[in-house]
Amino acid sequence: MRVPLRWLREYVEVEMSPEELANRLTMAGLEVDAVEHLGQHWDKIVTAHVLWAERIKGSDHLSATRVNDGTHEWSVVCGAPNVAAGQKVALAQVGAKIGDLVIQPKKAMGVMSEGMICSPRELGLNDEHNGIYVLPPETPVGVPLSEVLGETIIDLDIKAHRGDLYCMIGIAREVAAFSGKQLHTPEVKVTEQGRPASELMSLVVEDSDLCPRYTARVITGVKIGPSPHWLAERLTHMGLRSINNVVDITNYVMLEYGQPLHAFDYDKVAEHRIVVRRARAGETIKTLDDVQRKLTTDMLLITDPNGPTGIAGVMGGSTSEVSDATTNILLEAAHFKATNIRRTAVALGMRTDASSRFEKGVDPELTGVAADRAAQLMVELAGGTVAPGRVDFYPEPVKRRRLPFTPDEVEWLTALRVTQDEIVQTLRALGFGVEPEEHSERVLVTVPTWRGDVEESADLVEEVAREIGYDKIQSTIPQGELPEPLHGSWFEREEFVRDVLVGRGMVETVTYPLTSRATMAKLFSPQLLAAGSAGALLLGGPDSVALQASGEAGQNRAVAIAPEQIPAIVLANSLSSELEAMRLTLMGSLLTVLRENAKHESAGMRFFELGRRYLPTAELKEGTGLAEERRTLGMVLSGPAEVSWAELPRDADFYDLKGVVESLLASLKIGSYRFTAIQHPTFHPGRCALLEVAVSTDAPAGALAETGAGAWQRVGILGEVHPQVQEAFDLPRRASLTELDLERLYAGVPGRIAYQGFSRYPAVTRDLAIVVGQDVPAQAVQSVIWATGGALVRSVALFDVYTGEPIPAGKKSLAYTVVYQSDERTLTDQEVDALQGRIVAEVAQQLGGTLRG
Repeated sequence: MRVPLRWLREYVEVEMSPEELANRLTMAGLEVDAVEHLGQHWDKIVTAHVLWAERIKGSDHLSATRVNDGTHEWSVVCGAPNVAAGQKVALAQVGAKIGDLVIQPKKAMGVMSEGMICSPRELGLNDEHNGIYVLPPETPVGVPLSEVLGETIIDLDIKAHRGDLYCMIGIAREVAAFSGKQLHTPEVKVTEQGRPASELMSLVVEDSDLCPRYTARVITGVKIGPSPHWLAERLTHMGLRSINNVVDITNYVMLEYGQPLHAFDYDKVAEHRIVVRRARAGETIKTLDDVQRKLTTDMLLITDPNGPTGIAGVMGGSTSEVSDATTNILLEAAHFKATNIRRTAVALGMRTDASSRFEKGVDPELTGVAADRAAQLMVELAGGTVAPGRVDFYPEPVKRRRLPFTPDEVEWLTALRVTQDEIVQTLRALGFGVEPEEHSERVLVTVPTWRGDVEESADLVEEVAREIGYDKIQSTIPQGELPEPLHGSWFEREEFVRDVLVGRGMVETVTYPLTSRATMAKLFSPQLLAAGSAGALLLGGPDSVALQASGEAGQNRAVAIAPEQIPAIVLANSLSSELEAMRLTLMGSLLTVLRENAKHESAGMRFFELGRRYLPTAELKEGTGLAEERRTLGMVLSGPAEVSWAELPRDADFYDLKGVVESLLASLKIGSYRFTAIQHPTFHPGRCALLEVAVSTDAPAGALAETGAGAWQRVGILGEVHPQVQEAFDLPRRASLTELDLERLYAGVPGRIAYQGFSRYPAVTRDLAIVVGQDVPAQAVQSVIWATGGALVRSVALFDVYTGEPIPAGKKSLAYTVVYQSDERTLTDQEVDALQGRIVAEVAQQLGGTLRG
C-alpha cells in the first residue's frame, strides 16, 4: 500500500518527518518497506512551455519542437505522438540524467536536439511510455519539476489480514490514533434529481451467501473525458494508470475508502437489470483485459438478462465497458465473500486491486458511503446527474460485536500495566466504541464494522499494546518451574542430524513441498526404463511406487514417464505450473538447488534437506483420509571433494556420499546396516545402492518399526546421478544423491547405549582371502563372517579386491582382516584355526566361496 504524504495530510495533520512517521507506523504494526522521495533525482529537469511542434519530414514519428524553460528557448526533437504546441511539459536539460542516460546535444534527422521532453516512465512515475507527461496549463514555467510533482511516498507491506488498511482513510485513522490528531473524512453530499434509481434499474441477488450486500446508483448525462491533473497525479503516485474521469473516480474512491467500485455503461446493461448469481457450467466471459475466460459453477458473476457482464470482485466484462461514447453510468458498490473471491482470483490467475481488497475483508457498511462519494465526484468532474436513492440489497445488516475487557488482560498477556482511562483513550482513537462500567475496571467494547479481524479480548490486547508501544513492554525474567525437556522428539532428532551433517561440511537448504510432476518425471532415465525397470520404481527413498512408462520397454527402445503418469497429489488450484503437486521425493528439489547454485560457483557443493514427502493413500483417493507424510533426509554432492595446493582437485563421487551416510550412521550408533547394489532409473548403473538397517530391539519411542526386531528394513537409496537425469536437470558436473527415510532410519537406533570394558586378553589377527562370484557383494561375505564368528569376532575389515590371474574368469578375490578376541581367556591358535575353518565352510555353503590358495 503506497501512501503519498500530501494526500494523507488531507485526512490528518502530520507534523513529524517522513522517517519518523515511517518508524511510528512500523511500531504500530504497519511495516514500512521504503520511504520514497519522488523527485529527489530530478536534477536539471524543469517545467517548460512547448512554443511550437512540427513533424520532421521523412520521419514517421519524430517532431521538431521549440521549448521555453523560462530563460531560454531550446530545440528539442520528440518522438511522442501527443506532443503539441501550448503544452506545459517536463524538460530534461543538457546534463540531466534519466536512468543511465545523460542528456547531451545531438542531431536527429538533421535537427539539433538540446534536451528531452519526458514521459511518465522516464520520470519514474509509472510504466507509461506511449506519450510525454503533460502538466496542468496553470503550471509555472522554469521551476524545478520536483517542486511541482515531487512527493514523499511511504510504501507499506501490511502483513495483517486487515482490509481497512488498504486505503488512505484507514492509514490516516492509524496515524491519528498514535499521534493524537483528529481524523478528517471527506464531506459526502449528493445532489439528486430526476427519476428514482429504483425506477431506472432492477436488482436480483440469487446467491446472497456470496454477496451479502449489493448497492447501486445511477448517474446520467456524464461526459467522458480526461481526469483533472490532481486526480491523475494521485493515481499515478499509487501506481495506477489514468484512463478517463469516470473510471478514475471509481479507482480513486477505492484508494480513499478501501471499497472497490465498478462503473457499467448503463445503456449496455440489458433491460437495465442486474442479476448476481453463480456461473453456470461451461459459461465464459470476455473480461476488460480482452481475454476470454472459462468459468466454474463456484464463481460469482454480475450478469444481465443477456449473460455475464463481470466477474464479481475481480474484473468487469467488455460487454458493458465504459467508453468515450458513454453518457449514463450504473455504479456498483458491493460486498462479496472474501474466500470465494480469493478462490476465483487464484483459479483464473488474475489478482486485481479489487480482488486483493475483497480477500482481506471489506467493511459491508462502506458500500453506501463509497457509492455516494463516487456519485458526488462524477457530478463535479463529469457533469453527471445523480438519480434519487440507492438500489440496495442488504437483507442481514452486519451486527457489531461487543466484548467485555479489563486492564488485567493486557498485563496478563504482555506484562504491560495500563489503566482503564488508557484503554478507553486508545480504543476510541482507533474507532472502537468504549463504555466504562461504574465502580469497576471493566469496559464494554463495541467493535467497528471495519475491524472484522477483532474477535476476542486477546485482539483488543494487541490493539492497546501496539498503540501504547511495544517498546514500553519491560523485559522480565520468567518465573516458575522450567518444563521438563522432551527427549526423543522429532525436533530433537532432526537437530541432531543437522549438527552431524553440518560438521561434515554439508549446507542445509529449504525448498517448497510443492513442485511439478514434470520435475519429478525428469528423475527417470529413459535408457534404464528401456532396459525394463519401469514396473515398480523406487520413487522417494525406499517406497515402491508403481508406474507404467509410456511406450514398450525393450532393448534399444526408449521409453519415458510422462508428467501426468506421476501419481502425486495435485492441487486443484495451483499458483503456477511449477507448484502444482505435493512432492513424492526430495530428489528433484535437491537437483534443482544444485543446478541454480552451479550457475554462481564452481567450488564443491554439498547440500542436504530435512523435509517431508507426501505419498498418496487409498483413503485419500476415496476422500476419507489424508496423504502419508514421511520425514525424509536428502543429500547431494557435486564438484571438487576437496581443494589442495599439493594435488589436482578430485570430484566428489559415490564413495564420498557413502562416507557421509556412514558417518551419520555411526553418530546415531547404528551398528547393523548393509548396502546392496541395485538398479534405479535415477542413478548410474553399477553406482547405486540400497541402504538397509537392522531394527533395534529397543528402538526409540516414536520411531517406525514395521517389522520385528533384528529384521532388515529398507531406509533409502544412494548413488551417482544417471547422465540422462544429469542432462535433464542441466547439471554441469556429475552429482551423487541420496534420500533416506528418517522414521525407518531411527528404527535402527538403539534406545540405550551399553559400554563394555576392554578385554584383558590378547587379540589374534588373521587375514582371510575368499574367492567368490563377481556378483557377490563384499558385504554379504562380511555378514557371514560376523554371524559365524559370533562373540569372538571383534572386527572385520576388507582390505583388498582382486581379479585376474590366477583368479578364474567371473570370480573375484576378497581379502579381509579379521580380529578374534575373548573376554574370558587367551585364544589358542587351534581355536582360531577351527573358527576360521567354520567361517570358510559357511561362506562356501551360503555364497559358493572358496579359500584362495
